Amino acid sequence: MGLFRSYENAGPGIDPNAPKKPPFQRFWAMLWQNLGKLFLLNILYSMLHIPMMASLVVFLETNNKFTYAMTVFLLLVQMLIEGPTMAGCARVLRQIVLDKPFFFNDEFKKGFQQNFGAGLLYWLIDALVIASVVAGHFVYPNIAQETGSKAIFIPFGISVAVALVLLFMNYYIWPLQVATKLDKRTVLKNAFMLSGLSLKECIISTLGSALMIGIMVGLWMFNSGLIFFAAFFPAAFVGYLVMFVHYPVVQKYVINPYYEETGEKNPEEIEEISEEERVFTDHGGTEQPVKAERKKGKVIS
Repeated sequence: MGLFRSYENAGPGIDPNAPKKPPFQRFWAMLWQNLGKLFLLNILYSMLHIPMMASLVVFLETNNKFTYAMTVFLLLVQMLIEGPTMAGCARVLRQIVLDKPFFFNDEFKKGFQQNFGAGLLYWLIDALVIASVVAGHFVYPNIAQETGSKAIFIPFGISVAVALVLLFMNYYIWPLQVATKLDKRTVLKNAFMLSGLSLKECIISTLGSALMIGIMVGLWMFNSGLIFFAAFFPAAFVGYLVMFVHYPVVQKYVINPYYEETGEKNPEEIEEISEEERVFTDHGGTEQPVKAERKKGKVIS
């Protein structure tokens, strides 16, 4: 940036063979490097949730014979596009985590269109489990109060446990869907297995997501106008966190073993170029900084 130092002075460059940064440092470095793309992704994600927000406005602010019909219609539209939206976001976030150049619109469009049916199926499963847990939160306490039996909370606890497992599976469903050509049943099976193999990563993502939600709730309680910030960053940050934490697990247990077994070239690995094929050698990080000499110009009086 030329605000604090001269852009005319050539620095030592970036060493291509520099040691890889630790995950924590790499997380924040990549976040800062792709901040603009994450802002754009969050705005697009927010725009694709306009039907849901509109349904709340219709339900709360109107009272006529079309209120319930319009509310249901808008929620159905949101239900239809929610899964494909998640798939489009996952495809963009995967490219960010892989640190590869890409065209934002093309990647999101491909993720949305190519995974429309699968995204709709996964989201229907999520919606059914969420509805079951929410309904149980209201129904089971009433049943326990009427019957005087606490045993009714056992099925409620089971439903909460199933929802937690499905949450952990979602950390892998979307990366697997956009990065592989596995069928839907295999994606769900692998997501279940990977969530069991990486409980630490699942806990990190859950705590990070809860922290971001807590920050947004705190901002809203401090000043309701600050909720406008939700349109620009939090959802993309959670998605980036999940992809950064869990995609290496997908690579380790699914992608890399596949290419090792088949002998095919892994497109996610950086290809080493032989000395004979090398056109030029990058000396970044080893060059001596060059300071530009400024010539004092003549002053016209």
